[in-house]
Amino acid sequence: MLTSVTSMFRRFIARAVLCSTLCATTLSITAGLAADDLKLRFGVSFTQDLDNGFPIVGTNMDDCKIQPGLACIIFFGASGDLNTNRQAKRLVDLYRKINAKELKFIVVDVDHAPNDDAKNLVRTYYKGYIPSEVLLDKKGKVVWNHDGEVELSVIKSQVDKVAGE
Repeated sequence: MLTSVTSMFRRFIARAVLCSTLCATTLSITAGLAADDLKLRFGVSFTQDLDNGFPIVGTNMDDCKIQPGLACIIFFGASGDLNTNRQAKRLVDLYRKINAKELKFIVVDVDHAPNDDAKNLVRTYYKGYIPSEVLLDKKGKVVWNHDGEVELSVIKSQVDKVAGE
């Protein structure tokens, strides 16, 4: 009887260890994801300052950590701003053209930064103008930044210089 209980206890411990290992692995995989599946929010206006919420939606939008070894573009914008909305469209178009393995996308609503990482990005890189984009190379060095609207071709040419290096 004691052997049976000991055997059951060992199997229980082995399963608990396996479960905790799988949970920890899953958490570490999902914790490092960048903003993904970026798209424009339904109802975004390109002709009026309407506040229908932040113009970009997606998954992992609260991941605002710069990842060493990966080039990164940080987009700063605000809800209800016509220029942010138009630039958000360009950023989403860029997202569709770029391999996410070569460029991390970080999107920050300057009025509603979701966490300390986002607030730190605002303190470090945001200069007070929206929209604003900052491009970091794989070492985390600023290689390009722009305030206001900028054509997609200009952004893409800057990204092409650092992505895939």
